[in-house]
This record gives sequence, structure tokens and C-alpha cells, in this order.
Amino acid sequence: MELLLAGVIVAAVLFAGSNGFHDAALTIGNAVVGRALSPRWALSLAVIFNFIGALLGEGIAFVVANQIVRFDGSTDVILTSIILAFASATVWSLFTYWLALPVSSTHCLIGGLLGAGVVLGFTIDLDEAFDSVLLPLVLSPILGFLLSWALTLLISRLAASTPPKPLFRGARMVDSVLTASLSLVHGVQDAQKTAALVMVALLAIEASPHTELSVLGICWPVRILIAVALAVGTGLSGWRVVRTLSVRTARMDPVKFAAADATATVLMYTAAVVMRVPVSLTFVLGSAILGTQFAGRTGHVRARFVIPVVGVWLLTIPAAALLAVILGLGVRVLTG
Repeated sequence: MELLLAGVIVAAVLFAGSNGFHDAALTIGNAVVGRALSPRWALSLAVIFNFIGALLGEGIAFVVANQIVRFDGSTDVILTSIILAFASATVWSLFTYWLALPVSSTHCLIGGLLGAGVVLGFTIDLDEAFDSVLLPLVLSPILGFLLSWALTLLISRLAASTPPKPLFRGARMVDSVLTASLSLVHGVQDAQKTAALVMVALLAIEASPHTELSVLGICWPVRILIAVALAVGTGLSGWRVVRTLSVRTARMDPVKFAAADATATVLMYTAAVVMRVPVSLTFVLGSAILGTQFAGRTGHVRARFVIPVVGVWLLTIPAAALLAVILGLGVRVLTG
């Protein structure tokens, strides 16, 4: 049992690290490509604020651990299912990074939990999963598109007589601040899901078998462990996905970069602080970038890059679930 708990902790650290590695550069990508910040300064900000954000908040953790999945089986089953969920989510995250495509860590983890549930027999509240996870994950990109379109249109009209040079300079200053804000909320959103499942594993060790587990808080050692893993992954982050989302999908300028980052910031904080539901920064930011393209005549969307991004968005939950099923069946065969 202690070995399984160690496996959960290692899998959680690897998932948090891969999350930072895959996603964190997206929080700074617009600022770097728009020349608001140098890559070194932007990455330093991302590491610091992802770490701070990972130490904050618990609301999303309660939703993931207490309302979506019913962890009430034997301790071995609970721990094994969490390992499977983390492992499949990490594999899919790294695979999509190799493809240079953005992916939602929330989609990855929920898909992994669904697949583990199929193999190991624990239950998922599908109604709650739809209301608290799937619906926000679907609606948030739509809202991101509409809000960034409206914001870009408003800025374009208000600044119609402003020369490009001072306008772009002001947009870069705003975007440099938004970079820190996005990194902070990325830490708040993504660390809580991982920490919640680690807390479930710790509770499973202490509770009686077949007792329904309820996470009442996240202890500080778990917070710090996940925060460090997320920050380290952020520091090692590459730029493959940034080139896809911030360079290849659309034609951008500093004003559009700032509008997209502002939109993502508003929606991410609303989801994390007000509604306490997990949403994907990747697809909120991606849809916000696309929304800026339709607020004027200079927009240009490159469909050959957008279509694979949308495809991964639709495939991630079933793909991660299938990976968890395959891994789970392999575990069953090995353990007899």
C-alpha cells in the first residue's frame, strides 16, 4: 500500500511538471511574440507566479475530489485508479507537445479518471461532471471568442486616431502585467486538481475500506510539492506550442495580443474565484486569439493550423480515457 501511495505522489509530480512544461509557456507566449517581454524575463515571471498561484485556493479541488468522482472502493483500487489517471494524462500531454499542439490538462485528467473508472469500477457522477467540468470547458472558449472580439473592436474604435507606435507601446506595457496575472491564475487552476487527487490518496490510506472519501482541505506539504513540480516544469518549458498558438494560427499585433490575454485573464479568474470550476487556459486563450481576428478587416486565420487544434480539443477526453483503459487492463493482467 505504501508503494502505491509513493506511486501516486510520483505520478502527481510528473503530471504537474508536464502540465507546467506544456502549458506555462502559453501564459507568456503572447507577450514574448508581441515583444512586450524578453523570453528570459517572461519565463522568470511565469515560474514565480505559477508557484505562488499553486499555493492559493481550494474551491476547484473540492469540486474535483468530492463532487465528480465517488472514491469509495478499496484502498488499492483508489490508489491504482489515481495513478492510471495521472499516467494517461501525462502521456497524452507529452504526446500533444511533441505534435506542437495545445491541450487541456483538465481534459486529460478527467479523461484519465473516466478510463480508470471503466476498468476498476468506481463511479463518476456524470451529471456533476457535465455541470462542473464539461459545460464550462465547452462554454469558456465560446465566451473567450466573443469577449475578445468585443474588446478588440472597442479598442480599435477608441484608438482609431492614435498612431501605431504609441498604441503598440501601451499595449505591450499592459500585456507585460497580464503575463504575471495569467501565470498566477494558471497556477491556481491547474495545481488544485492535482493536489486534490493526492489528498484523496492520503485519505484512502487512513480511512476504512469502502468508505466514501471527502477532501476537506489541502495540506501544506502537498501544496508545496505540487507548486514546486509545476514551477520546475514551467522553468523547463519549451516553445513548440507557443509557435502554434501565438504565431501560426493567426496574424497578430501587440494590441490583439493584449486583448486576447486580457480576455483570458478575466475568464480564468471568474472561473477560479467566482464559479470555482476548472476551465482550460489553453482553449480560452486560443479562442481569444481567434476572436481578435474578426474585429476588423485585417484579421487572418490560418485554418490548416486551427483545425488540428480543434481536433485535439475534441479528442483529448476520449484519448486519455482510452490510454487509462489500456494501462488498467495491463495492470490487471500483470497482477492476475
